[in-house]
Amino acid sequence: MNRRTRKTWRDGVKERRTGTTSFLHAFLFHGLPARSLLTLFVLGCSHAPPEGFAPDPGLVAQIRDIRIVTSYARACPGAVIPTAYEAVLTDGSRVPFARSYDKKHPPRLHVIFLDRTSPEAVTQQDGDWVTDADPLLTATTGFRLTATLQAKPSVTNTVVVPPDYRCMPHTFVFSGEPGGPGETGDNGPDATVRLVVLRSPFYDKLFVAGIQVGLAPPFYVLQDASAVPPADWLVLESRGGRGGSGVGGTKGTDGSAGAAGCPAQPGAPGGNGGNGGPGGSGGRGGRINVIVPLDNPFLAGIVAARSPGGVGGPGGLGGAGGKGGKGGQGGTDTSNRRCPDAVDGAPGQAGSAGPTGGQGAPGPRSIVVTAPTREIFGVQVPPELGSLFERLQRRP
Repeated sequence: MNRRTRKTWRDGVKERRTGTTSFLHAFLFHGLPARSLLTLFVLGCSHAPPEGFAPDPGLVAQIRDIRIVTSYARACPGAVIPTAYEAVLTDGSRVPFARSYDKKHPPRLHVIFLDRTSPEAVTQQDGDWVTDADPLLTATTGFRLTATLQAKPSVTNTVVVPPDYRCMPHTFVFSGEPGGPGETGDNGPDATVRLVVLRSPFYDKLFVAGIQVGLAPPFYVLQDASAVPPADWLVLESRGGRGGSGVGGTKGTDGSAGAAGCPAQPGAPGGNGGNGGPGGSGGRGGRINVIVPLDNPFLAGIVAARSPGGVGGPGGLGGAGGKGGKGGQGGTDTSNRRCPDAVDGAPGQAGSAGPTGGQGAPGPRSIVVTAPTREIFGVQVPPELGSLFERLQRRP
């Protein structure tokens, strides 16, 4: 089996621990170098065994089997499987593999003594597993989890955890791109849904939906067919894109300054701001096509297809009014008396906001197409889906 080594969402996530904030506060404000702080922090929070930590050879000689104990009887694609491990000794007693390390009381066995591999999951440092999110990958195999004792490779065990699809989403919303300034939003993307009921080693009736949006590769939704209601279970919405925001109004011009003199001339009024442009209309809703088997056309009823138009964009903001011109400076008259300064010009008025764009038109009604079961997904069928079809054909 190939070891899965890709990074998962759990890698590098620090646990929240009491006293972490005060620990950092004490060292940050005592001026330790950053490297020293990092080293102390890592050592203080680490629960990993020291380098060279190994099991007792006498204990290893007594181990005849490994028990893999998962917390769940079934597991959802993309979820975590909490897992414990036990060594079964020749006398039938069991010794647990510890998940953490206490230097004052070192455990007899630790999960680092195990090689943990799976084609469908990624092992974590504490012994848990993160399952692959692709439901098709495990439709016929389940999640195969293997643990092998490093000091005695002949001691190995594999468990198969059946998939559970109850946690998978079954409501999907797609939308067109929003419009540019003052422009109409894009139409909602066209989507095609292919539905069929097959059979797997874990479900006598397995509902499979392949959903393709535009030219993107399809993705799949699986569910126990006995748990799917007869109508409106799979919700698909292809909404038109939002209309673009209206273009902002132009700023009013500033008034010119008044001429100095006696009498001084008042400043000219500022120009009014321009009105904001109208928001763009929302895009049209997309088309949703449904393809179902010839012998089960009512399967289309579980799809609730919605194609609303996009919302209109907000109107553009009105432009600010221009500043009034500064009043002219008063000069002196013939009697050498200073004339008063003139008043400043009035500021211009701000422009009005533009109107909101109109709601986009709804998309066309969905079309239901029937086809032979083997042709529902076309010619390029994923291998895992092909295996499900083969099981259906072999059924007496």
